[in-house]
Amino acid sequence: MNGRVNRRVFVGRTALGLGVATVGGGAVAISFADLGGQSVNSLGAVGEEIDRQLAEGIAKMKDGLGAGARQVATIMRLYASTVDDNQLRGALRKANRRTVTTAAQPNHGELVRRARKFGINPAIVPPHSIDRLRNEEAFDRLSREGLAPSMREVADYVDNLAAKLENLAQRRGGPQALTIALRQPIPEPVDCGNCNDLKAGMDSAALLMDAACGLAVLFPLPPIIAACQAAIASFLVMMSAYGLCEAIVQLCRYYYGQ
Repeated sequence: MNGRVNRRVFVGRTALGLGVATVGGGAVAISFADLGGQSVNSLGAVGEEIDRQLAEGIAKMKDGLGAGARQVATIMRLYASTVDDNQLRGALRKANRRTVTTAAQPNHGELVRRARKFGINPAIVPPHSIDRLRNEEAFDRLSREGLAPSMREVADYVDNLAAKLENLAQRRGGPQALTIALRQPIPEPVDCGNCNDLKAGMDSAALLMDAACGLAVLFPLPPIIAACQAAIASFLVMMSAYGLCEAIVQLCRYYYGQ
Protein backbone atom coordinates (compact mmCIF):
# COMPACT_ATOMS: atom_id res chain seq x y z
CA MET A 1 0.00 0.00 0.00
CA ASN A 2 1.14 3.51 -0.65
CA GLY A 3 -1.54 5.46 1.16
CA ARG A 4 -0.26 8.38 3.20
CA VAL A 5 -1.40 11.55 4.83
CA ASN A 6 -0.50 14.26 2.34
CA ARG A 7 -1.99 17.36 3.90
CA ARG A 8 -2.68 18.74 7.34
CA VAL A 9 -5.16 16.74 9.32
CA PHE A 10 -8.19 18.62 10.56
CA VAL A 11 -10.50 16.85 12.97
CA GLY A 12 -13.88 18.35 13.75
CA ARG A 13 -17.30 17.38 15.03
CA THR A 14 -18.87 16.97 11.59
CA ALA A 15 -15.95 15.97 9.36
CA LEU A 16 -12.76 14.02 9.61
CA GLY A 17 -10.25 15.59 7.22
CA LEU A 18 -7.91 12.78 6.23
CA GLY A 19 -5.85 13.18 3.07
CA VAL A 20 -4.86 9.76 1.80
CA ALA A 21 -3.06 9.65 -1.53
CA THR A 22 -4.05 6.12 -2.55
CA VAL A 23 -5.17 2.83 -1.16
CA GLY A 24 -3.31 0.54 -3.51
CA GLY A 25 -5.28 -2.59 -2.61
CA GLY A 26 -8.40 -1.07 -4.09
CA ALA A 27 -10.84 0.40 -1.58
CA VAL A 28 -13.94 -0.74 -3.41
CA ALA A 29 -17.58 0.14 -2.93
CA ILE A 30 -20.17 -2.15 -4.41
CA SER A 31 -23.37 -0.73 -5.83
CA PHE A 32 -26.03 -2.93 -4.30
CA ALA A 33 -28.38 -2.05 -7.14
CA ASP A 34 -26.09 -4.29 -9.18
CA LEU A 35 -26.36 -7.17 -6.73
CA GLY A 36 -29.73 -8.54 -7.68
CA GLY A 37 -31.69 -5.69 -6.12
CA GLN A 38 -30.99 -6.82 -2.56
CA SER A 39 -31.83 -4.56 0.35
CA VAL A 40 -29.09 -2.01 1.02
CA ASN A 41 -28.94 -3.13 4.63
CA SER A 42 -29.24 -6.89 4.55
CA LEU A 43 -29.39 -7.08 8.36
CA GLY A 44 -32.53 -4.97 8.48
CA ALA A 45 -33.26 -3.21 11.78
CA VAL A 46 -30.22 -4.79 13.46
CA GLY A 47 -27.97 -3.45 10.71
CA GLU A 48 -29.50 0.01 10.97
CA GLU A 49 -28.86 0.05 14.71
CA ILE A 50 -25.27 -1.09 14.19
CA ASP A 51 -24.72 1.74 11.72
CA ARG A 52 -26.33 4.23 14.10
CA GLN A 53 -24.13 3.13 16.99
CA LEU A 54 -21.01 3.26 14.80
CA ALA A 55 -21.88 6.76 13.62
CA GLU A 56 -22.49 7.87 17.21
CA GLY A 57 -19.21 6.37 18.38
CA ILE A 58 -17.21 7.90 15.52
CA ALA A 59 -18.69 11.32 16.31
CA LYS A 60 -17.60 10.94 19.96
CA MET A 61 -14.14 9.84 18.82
CA LYS A 62 -13.81 13.02 16.77
CA ASP A 63 -14.73 14.98 19.88
CA GLY A 64 -11.74 13.41 21.59
CA LEU A 65 -13.71 11.00 23.76
CA GLY A 66 -12.13 7.64 24.48
CA ALA A 67 -15.61 6.35 25.31
CA GLY A 68 -16.53 6.86 21.66
CA ALA A 69 -13.67 4.68 20.50
CA ARG A 70 -14.62 2.00 23.01
CA GLN A 71 -18.22 2.15 21.77
CA VAL A 72 -17.05 1.65 18.18
CA ALA A 73 -14.83 -1.27 19.25
CA THR A 74 -17.72 -2.94 21.08
CA ILE A 75 -20.08 -2.53 18.12
CA MET A 76 -17.47 -3.88 15.70
CA ARG A 77 -17.18 -7.04 17.82
CA LEU A 78 -20.98 -7.35 17.82
CA TYR A 79 -21.04 -6.75 14.05
CA ALA A 80 -18.43 -9.48 13.57
CA SER A 81 -20.76 -11.96 15.27
CA THR A 82 -23.38 -11.37 12.53
CA VAL A 83 -21.06 -12.40 9.67
CA ASP A 84 -21.64 -15.92 8.32
CA ASP A 85 -18.05 -16.97 7.67
CA ASN A 86 -19.07 -20.51 6.74
CA GLN A 87 -21.15 -19.17 3.86
CA LEU A 88 -18.36 -16.80 2.90
CA ARG A 89 -15.68 -19.49 2.83
CA GLY A 90 -18.05 -21.85 0.97
CA ALA A 91 -18.62 -19.26 -1.75
CA LEU A 92 -14.90 -18.62 -2.02
CA ARG A 93 -14.29 -22.34 -2.57
CA LYS A 94 -16.77 -22.28 -5.47
CA ALA A 95 -15.46 -19.06 -6.97
CA ASN A 96 -12.86 -18.57 -9.66
CA ARG A 97 -9.89 -17.04 -7.86
CA ARG A 98 -8.85 -14.82 -10.75
CA THR A 99 -12.37 -13.55 -11.28
CA VAL A 100 -12.85 -12.64 -7.61
CA THR A 101 -9.52 -10.83 -7.37
CA THR A 102 -10.31 -8.72 -10.43
CA ALA A 103 -14.11 -8.39 -10.07
CA ALA A 104 -14.11 -5.36 -7.78
CA GLN A 105 -14.45 -2.17 -9.77
CA PRO A 106 -13.76 1.43 -8.66
CA ASN A 107 -17.42 2.23 -7.88
CA HIS A 108 -17.63 4.63 -4.96
CA GLY A 109 -21.41 4.44 -4.59
CA GLU A 110 -21.90 2.26 -1.51
CA LEU A 111 -18.68 3.33 0.18
CA VAL A 112 -19.67 6.99 -0.09
CA ARG A 113 -23.19 6.24 1.15
CA ARG A 114 -21.87 4.48 4.23
CA ALA A 115 -19.28 7.21 4.81
CA ARG A 116 -22.06 9.81 4.93
CA LYS A 117 -24.05 7.59 7.27
CA PHE A 118 -21.05 7.41 9.63
CA GLY A 119 -20.58 11.18 9.56
CA ILE A 120 -17.43 10.98 7.43
CA ASN A 121 -16.93 13.56 4.70
CA PRO A 122 -17.18 11.54 1.42
CA ALA A 123 -14.62 13.85 -0.18
CA ILE A 124 -11.88 12.30 1.94
CA VAL A 125 -12.65 8.69 0.96
CA PRO A 126 -9.43 7.75 -0.85
CA PRO A 127 -9.15 6.84 -4.51
CA HIS A 128 -8.49 3.24 -5.28
CA SER A 129 -7.21 0.84 -7.91
CA ILE A 130 -7.06 -2.90 -8.41
CA ASP A 131 -3.94 -4.65 -7.09
CA ARG A 132 -4.41 -8.28 -8.11
CA LEU A 133 -1.43 -9.66 -6.15
CA ARG A 134 -2.54 -8.15 -2.86
CA ASN A 135 -6.18 -8.98 -3.60
CA GLU A 136 -5.11 -12.61 -3.93
CA GLU A 137 -3.51 -12.39 -0.48
CA ALA A 138 -6.82 -11.11 0.87
CA PHE A 139 -8.68 -13.90 -0.97
CA ASP A 140 -6.41 -16.44 0.73
CA ARG A 141 -6.95 -14.89 4.16
CA LEU A 142 -10.73 -14.82 3.75
CA SER A 143 -10.62 -18.44 2.56
CA ARG A 144 -8.73 -19.45 5.72
CA GLU A 145 -10.28 -17.24 8.38
CA GLY A 146 -13.42 -15.62 7.05
CA LEU A 147 -14.10 -11.95 7.79
CA ALA A 148 -15.02 -11.91 11.50
CA PRO A 149 -11.43 -12.25 12.84
CA SER A 150 -10.32 -9.18 10.91
CA MET A 151 -13.31 -7.23 12.24
CA ARG A 152 -12.25 -8.14 15.77
CA GLU A 153 -8.76 -6.91 14.91
CA VAL A 154 -10.30 -3.59 13.88
CA ALA A 155 -11.98 -3.46 17.30
CA ASP A 156 -8.59 -4.04 18.97
CA TYR A 157 -7.02 -1.22 16.96
CA VAL A 158 -9.82 1.14 17.99
CA ASP A 159 -9.50 0.10 21.66
CA ASN A 160 -5.83 1.08 21.46
CA LEU A 161 -6.87 4.43 20.01
CA ALA A 162 -9.20 4.91 22.99
CA ALA A 163 -6.19 4.64 25.29
CA LYS A 164 -4.38 7.32 23.25
CA LEU A 165 -7.41 9.62 23.47
CA GLU A 166 -7.80 9.12 27.21
CA ASN A 167 -4.10 9.75 27.81
CA LEU A 168 -4.09 12.92 25.71
CA ALA A 169 -7.30 14.19 27.31
CA GLN A 170 -5.73 13.80 30.75
CA ARG A 171 -2.66 15.75 29.66
CA ARG A 172 -4.78 18.45 27.99
CA GLY A 173 -6.99 19.01 31.02
CA GLY A 174 -9.96 16.81 30.22
CA PRO A 175 -12.13 15.82 27.24
CA GLN A 176 -13.61 19.30 26.78
CA ALA A 177 -10.19 20.89 26.36
CA LEU A 178 -9.18 18.13 23.97
CA THR A 179 -12.37 18.62 21.94
CA ILE A 180 -11.51 22.30 21.48
CA ALA A 181 -7.94 21.47 20.50
CA LEU A 182 -9.02 18.84 17.98
CA ARG A 183 -11.24 21.37 16.24
CA GLN A 184 -8.32 23.65 15.48
CA PRO A 185 -6.09 23.44 12.40
CA ILE A 186 -3.05 21.40 13.33
CA PRO A 187 0.35 23.01 12.74
CA GLU A 188 3.06 21.24 10.84
CA PRO A 189 4.85 18.71 13.08
CA VAL A 190 7.81 19.97 15.08
CA ASP A 191 8.08 12.09 18.70
CA CYS A 192 4.86 11.15 20.15
CA GLY A 193 4.88 7.74 18.58
CA ASN A 194 3.23 6.98 15.27
CA CYS A 195 0.15 5.45 13.67
CA ASN A 196 1.87 2.73 11.67
CA ASP A 197 -0.23 -0.05 13.22
CA LEU A 198 -3.47 1.73 12.36
CA LYS A 199 -2.21 2.44 8.84
CA ALA A 200 -1.43 -1.26 8.38
CA GLY A 201 -4.87 -2.13 9.73
CA MET A 202 -6.54 0.30 7.32
CA ASP A 203 -4.64 -1.15 4.36
CA SER A 204 -5.54 -4.70 5.40
CA ALA A 205 -9.21 -3.73 5.80
CA ALA A 206 -9.19 -2.26 2.28
CA LEU A 207 -7.85 -5.48 0.80
CA LEU A 208 -10.36 -7.67 2.62
CA MET A 209 -13.13 -5.33 1.52
CA ASP A 210 -12.07 -5.82 -2.09
CA ALA A 211 -12.13 -9.60 -1.77
CA ALA A 212 -15.45 -9.73 0.08
CA CYS A 213 -17.15 -7.29 -2.29
CA GLY A 214 -15.65 -8.89 -5.37
CA LEU A 215 -17.19 -12.15 -4.18
CA ALA A 216 -20.54 -10.40 -3.68
CA VAL A 217 -20.51 -9.39 -7.35
CA LEU A 218 -20.31 -13.06 -8.31
CA PHE A 219 -22.56 -14.46 -5.57
CA PRO A 220 -25.20 -11.80 -4.74
CA LEU A 221 -26.64 -13.80 -1.87
CA PRO A 222 -27.74 -12.11 1.39
CA PRO A 223 -24.91 -13.57 3.58
CA ILE A 224 -22.25 -12.60 1.01
CA ILE A 225 -23.69 -9.11 0.55
CA ALA A 226 -23.79 -8.76 4.35
CA ALA A 227 -20.11 -9.71 4.51
CA CYS A 228 -19.31 -7.05 1.90
CA GLN A 229 -21.24 -4.46 3.90
CA ALA A 230 -19.42 -5.47 7.07
CA ALA A 231 -16.08 -5.22 5.29
CA ILE A 232 -16.96 -1.71 4.10
CA ALA A 233 -17.81 -0.70 7.66
CA SER A 234 -14.50 -2.14 8.89
CA PHE A 235 -12.58 -0.09 6.34
CA LEU A 236 -14.42 3.14 7.18
CA VAL A 237 -13.88 2.62 10.91
CA MET A 238 -10.16 2.04 10.32
CA MET A 239 -9.94 5.10 8.09
CA SER A 240 -11.54 7.23 10.81
CA ALA A 241 -9.31 5.77 13.51
CA TYR A 242 -6.17 6.30 11.45
CA GLY A 243 -7.07 9.92 10.69
CA LEU A 244 -7.77 10.64 14.33
CA CYS A 245 -4.54 8.95 15.41
CA GLU A 246 -2.59 11.17 13.01
CA ALA A 247 -4.28 14.21 14.54
CA ILE A 248 -3.39 13.05 18.06
CA VAL A 249 0.25 12.48 17.13
CA GLN A 250 0.53 15.90 15.51
CA LEU A 251 -1.10 17.60 18.46
CA CYS A 252 1.28 15.83 20.80
CA ARG A 253 4.31 16.86 18.77
CA TYR A 254 3.18 20.46 18.61
CA TYR A 255 2.11 20.97 22.19
CA TYR A 256 4.73 18.86 23.89
CA GLY A 257 7.66 19.17 21.54
CA GLN A 258 8.31 15.41 21.43
